Amino acid sequence: MRNFVLAIFILLLLLPALACQLATQVEGGTALPTPPALIAVPTALNPPPTLPVTAVLTTTSTPIPTRSPLATATCAYNAAFVRDVTIPDDTQMAANGRFTKTWRVRNSGDCAWPSGMTWTFHSGSQMGGAASSPMPILAVGETADISVELTAPASPGTHTGYWRAQLPDGTLLPARFFVRIVVAAPTPTATATTAVPIIAYFRANVTQANPGTAVTLQWQTNGDGVTIYRLRGGQMGESWSQPATGSLVYQIDANERNLVEFALFARRDNVTDYAQANLNIPLTCPHPWFFTQAPAECAQDAPLFSNGVEQHFERGVMIWVAAQERIYILYDDGQSSTRWQAYVDAWAVGDPLDDPTILPPPGLYQPQRGFGLLWRETPGIADRLGWATAPETAFTTAYQTTARYKYNETYLRALDGDVWHLLPEQSGWEKVGD
Repeated sequence: MRNFVLAIFILLLLLPALACQLATQVEGGTALPTPPALIAVPTALNPPPTLPVTAVLTTTSTPIPTRSPLATATCAYNAAFVRDVTIPDDTQMAANGRFTKTWRVRNSGDCAWPSGMTWTFHSGSQMGGAASSPMPILAVGETADISVELTAPASPGTHTGYWRAQLPDGTLLPARFFVRIVVAAPTPTATATTAVPIIAYFRANVTQANPGTAVTLQWQTNGDGVTIYRLRGGQMGESWSQPATGSLVYQIDANERNLVEFALFARRDNVTDYAQANLNIPLTCPHPWFFTQAPAECAQDAPLFSNGVEQHFERGVMIWVAAQERIYILYDDGQSSTRWQAYVDAWAVGDPLDDPTILPPPGLYQPQRGFGLLWRETPGIADRLGWATAPETAFTTAYQTTARYKYNETYLRALDGDVWHLLPEQSGWEKVGD
């Protein structure tokens, strides 16, 4: 019993030393962690330590086409040509002659034009015009006449100048507008001073004609002869040398639309100047438009009704017109470059429906068939459109275009019954009611 008590006493004497050693050392010399009661609670002034990364988990996934981030609500500014108000293409001008060129322009973007836009010379022959001039503020769809005071060059030949609309930050809108004139070579000095001839009249036997019919042109002058030109979009086409007074039967082509235009130049021998008169004969429209809110001009052809498919994307629309084997892409990504495109449908029955290795995000779709082929294999399309937001839907569409000499517009029946209106030169598009 005494020995047991002694052993207990000795053990009590050794406990402090053992406790001290255990508190300062473990096997391998590594310090023990601080007891839980002494762990510091992280605060804003005492952040938790950054733990080292001891392993990286890697996974393999099928790549998908690069997608641009969703476009923010920005304006896609644009301008579209409506018509030449003055100085049609290839108008003949005297050397150093002053003239005013006027274009009718429409705001074809999706926002009103900002204050501070300018009409800016871009390239070609400036013809003495101002480098830039202010433009009006137009709401979407509104038109305005833009004029520039110019001077014909002294050298003979064809001269062309290009102008563009410019935003206040210096960005040029994509559409180019041009003026093209022809400066005639100088003629020998006249040996006589007889007065310029007078044109009594230049007319037709009808006030309106049907495409495919014949009309009679009639004129009377006191000159020595006339030359009659057929004008096409303001440009001189066929010509006929005729006596000073007379008539001429002209056969209108069955494909002519809107109007036929003529110019008569009366001359007098040994006189450098000449008299000019123009004649426009309106034409009836043989084909109705397929929708009611149609432009006040003739359609080129009868409506083309066709099976169609429409599919909407994050930033645009695709429309397939079966009768044309063509796919139209309408971009809504805020870019001011090409706003729509048309492609031949290269997909055929038996080709892959889609690419099973491409997995869209939840709620979105990979386009299939011809849409998918273009989307996957044509650079830039997937980036601009993004993923499809719904499956493609079949319906009956319709197609028609205007019948202008240039800058024609296209109309497509939409899935919801409205009409896709595609502006000239792929410069823009809009949706209009039926």
